[in-house]
Amino acid sequence: MKTICAILLLAGCASGERQDAEGFVELFDGKSLDGWSAPDLSYWSVQDGAITGEATPKHLPPYNQFIVWQGGKVRDFDLRFKFRITGAKANSGMQFRSTVKEKGLVWGYQADIALNGPYLGGIWDEYGPRKSLAARGESVVIDEAGKRTVTRFADPADLVKGVNIGDWTDYRILAQGNHILLELNGRKVSELVDGDKEHAALEGVLAMPIIPEPMKVQYKDLRLKRL
Repeated sequence: MKTICAILLLAGCASGERQDAEGFVELFDGKSLDGWSAPDLSYWSVQDGAITGEATPKHLPPYNQFIVWQGGKVRDFDLRFKFRITGAKANSGMQFRSTVKEKGLVWGYQADIALNGPYLGGIWDEYGPRKSLAARGESVVIDEAGKRTVTRFADPADLVKGVNIGDWTDYRILAQGNHILLELNGRKVSELVDGDKEHAALEGVLAMPIIPEPMKVQYKDLRLKRL
């Protein structure tokens, strides 16, 4: 019996997660919102084989709406997914190591997705006091006291040259300890080493938001590898 249990644990069966050959788990079945939850699912559906968040002029949310993966807290991980987004003021992102608060709002790290401004590819502190943690093209180290040291490793405009986020775009979040790395279409876009004793988070939930503006965002091929 002990041998059988060990085999099941190695296969990921004990947790209900079925891993592929690389150790990744699919977070979305491509046809339903099973395994995902939101306070108001009227803003969320499955379209085109993708988790879809949509706000229209006739159906705008009163505040940001989040859909949260129900697989529990994630600590060290490699998360890969595809997204596309439309809408004049559209803004979304992938929350990670985050916390669900009142009204279903999700606080914490966000890998930003936005059509306008410098936000795409940056690391944001959603609802937190620190706001932008690492902008696109920046490598940032935050010490225990919260002091930031910023190194610019690339021109932010060059990093998204030729990228059309109205079409499917690859995103990767790699988090190990206090080190966070974001990649867009296989290219490093931002990096953070967060040693802030008061604010850094080492585990939390995964979630995606929409904002109170006409917009549509879609996510598919969500694959998670716990490290």
